[in-house]
Amino acid sequence: MSELVTADVFNRLPECYQNRARQIAARVAEIEAVLTRGQPSAIRDAVLRLRGQLRPQPDTALTEVAGEFRLACSDLPEWAISEATNDYLAGRVENHTGQYMPTCAEFARYARSIIRSFIAERASLKNEAERRLQRAEDETRRIRIKTERADPKLKERVAKLAKSVRTGAAKVHTGQRHQGTTDEMREKMDALRRPCAVQPSRLLETRVVKGARK
Repeated sequence: MSELVTADVFNRLPECYQNRARQIAARVAEIEAVLTRGQPSAIRDAVLRLRGQLRPQPDTALTEVAGEFRLACSDLPEWAISEATNDYLAGRVENHTGQYMPTCAEFARYARSIIRSFIAERASLKNEAERRLQRAEDETRRIRIKTERADPKLKERVAKLAKSVRTGAAKVHTGQRHQGTTDEMREKMDALRRPCAVQPSRLLETRVVKGARK
């Protein structure tokens, strides 16, 4: 649980969010157990099985092949390595002729494709946990603000604060245009304005009106 939500944050979540957080944490723990790294012996056994049934790659030594396979598959679980070995030996791997051993990169890439769905599910669950945590925090914040705003004492404090801010402040005059402009100056400005010519209506020249006249 601590990997997804810390204990102090978890205790502040509403009960509905806590239930889902427990479910997510339980499923993530299951996936983590499924994806536990395998022992080097599992990789060695896979190499020996492949070498016993398939032809080795040209100009390769068994010790070198085993070492490269160990590096390429060091982060894979044992069951994925075993499943990949079974698929290669059974001819279920696409684009593999079934004659030569796969390279370490080919084998590791195919084994990772087997566990890809678990990795994607784990990432999706962690994203959901983060989104739910953010949603719970927003909901808690909204409830707290709503409660505070409904408090009569808070309203009284806000009113006093607003009154103290307005006390001694300069009054803002509204409804006056061009403050500081005299009547004489406004007359001069009006005299300088270019009169707008009245445009004759061209409505009578439209096809609709002409057609209605006929």
